[in-house]
Amino acid sequence: MGPTADDFRIITDDLAGRFAELPDDAWDTPALELAWNCRETAAHVMDDFAFYAMQLSGRRPPQDDYVVLLDPPPWRPGGPDILMWPDPAAGTAGIVSCFDASAGLLYAVTATAPAGHRGYHPAGNSDASGFAAMGVAEAVLHGFDILAAQDIDYRPDDGVIGRVLDRIFPTAERTDDAWQDLLRASGRTPETRGATWRWDSSVRE
Repeated sequence: MGPTADDFRIITDDLAGRFAELPDDAWDTPALELAWNCRETAAHVMDDFAFYAMQLSGRRPPQDDYVVLLDPPPWRPGGPDILMWPDPAAGTAGIVSCFDASAGLLYAVTATAPAGHRGYHPAGNSDASGFAAMGVAEAVLHGFDILAAQDIDYRPDDGVIGRVLDRIFPTAERTDDAWQDLLRASGRTPETRGATWRWDSSVRE
């Protein structure tokens, strides 16, 4: 069985708790190995949650592109295009609130999407399980980028990560350590950093 909405919620609830422990000034720190700071990285994840939800939430989900909302200009030169931008004045509490709310959107959609519902993604049009898997991947990988930048160890639930690998990284090298397998598949280990990688979110009947 592929990842479920509940798997996604387990991951995001855990990360929200971890983020809540960070001081307000942590979010201006550069994220690990990224050109973005931790606030931009967290906002990128929130954007992904919201857009993934919208790709599947309508009666007629888009099949050829993302929902045609226009991103505003980057909040700073070199930053990512982001629609969901937590108010920096709200500090850590604002990040956690926005992260929780946007995660709730994707949770609700993946928990209730009709069987057979498909929505566009450039790595393969996907179903609820696929979007839950992509949401988990965005959360844990960028959560790792944020927490590692604060010298905080992070390891998500191995069972959930194994299901994510099965669903969207079907050809990834597998060992008895699912978390390290995902880090390797996503270019976050010393031997793979900088390598091109891509998941496969298409539905395999």
